[in-house]
Amino acid sequence: MDLASAVPAYVLLAALAVIVVLLTVVAVVARAVVAKARPEDLQHILPGLGQVLAALALFLPWGRGTRGPTAPVPVRSERRGGRGQLRD
Repeated sequence: MDLASAVPAYVLLAALAVIVVLLTVVAVVARAVVAKARPEDLQHILPGLGQVLAALALFLPWGRGTRGPTAPVPVRSERRGGRGQLRD
């Protein structure tokens, strides 16, 4: 059975409207967060923002995939050793 014939058109349009609104809200919030962040803080903000976007993607019908473990992001230590050395 075809999905378009089983579901009324107004339900499909409502679902599309909800998806568009969610994507718009996510884009506005992400843009505001990146715009207000200091450039040196972006390396810490962007991975967290990526996790929030991945969690919100689970609301989409095609976002039900499984995610593997993520590798930790190396952080530069300004206190110990200065530039170029990575913290353990």
